[in-house]
Amino acid sequence: MNFAKYNSCGNDFIIIDNSHELFSVDKKDGEEYFQYIQALCDRTHGIGSGLREDVKISGNIAEHRVGADGLILIKPYKDVIYFMSYFNSNGYLSSFCGNGSMCAAHFAVFSGFCGKHSIGQGDFKTREGIFSFSSDINTGKTKISMIDVLNFFILDEGILINTGSPHYVIFKSDISNLDVSKEGRGIRYSKPFTKYGVNVTFACFSNNILSIRTYERGVESETLSCGTGAVAAALCASIKQLILVDYIKVHTKGGVLDVGFKRKNRFFTDIFLESVIYRDYTGKFAS
Repeated sequence: MNFAKYNSCGNDFIIIDNSHELFSVDKKDGEEYFQYIQALCDRTHGIGSGLREDVKISGNIAEHRVGADGLILIKPYKDVIYFMSYFNSNGYLSSFCGNGSMCAAHFAVFSGFCGKHSIGQGDFKTREGIFSFSSDINTGKTKISMIDVLNFFILDEGILINTGSPHYVIFKSDISNLDVSKEGRGIRYSKPFTKYGVNVTFACFSNNILSIRTYERGVESETLSCGTGAVAAALCASIKQLILVDYIKVHTKGGVLDVGFKRKNRFFTDIFLESVIYRDYTGKFAS
């Protein structure tokens, strides 16, 4: 079974064309299944370790990391181009992933889901609904739509908002020296979020630049970037009236994500996320 390794601003994923459903989402032996995905995503011994002869490198080897932040399956689906299933590196099915969805869109176009074209567009479906995508596999430039945000909650320390995945966004004057893993983990496992957990995005708006760092649940660590976190921070910057525009570049440790939206009172619609996607390498699973 073939796989491809992708990244968007350093947020990296293993992607599999599951058209023939060789990778079963409903495998009965659940715990063994979760452990298998965990092993694939493991940062020491997972995908990419050793880079065997059957792995084809297409980019800068120095930027390729072992393992991944998550695993993605896509397959053709009725009424849309493809259906996408996303698993966090802990092995469990997760909610919407912005960077992962952009990588999956590039993979779909590259793999011929949209025909023999270098630029593809259409709709894809996840467990959160139907979204649109466009991707140019020559430049890597990829854009996806996001869910409408019709509610948010202002709490003591920050803003709780769901952009396809729940984020607790906390603005600070400086996030460069923040221990994101320690502080994020403390909030993620705190009493209000004990049952389902939450992604914790620390944001800073300074000199008209919006920067973020995110602790992702399921990965249980800081990631180099987070698409839903970038969107959450952009919307929260609007809520706090730090920005009065409907488009902003969000800076992450791994790169820059573009976020656009329309706002009417407390409602956010026509939200999009855009980035340059990289197809790092491909390979085959051993039989």
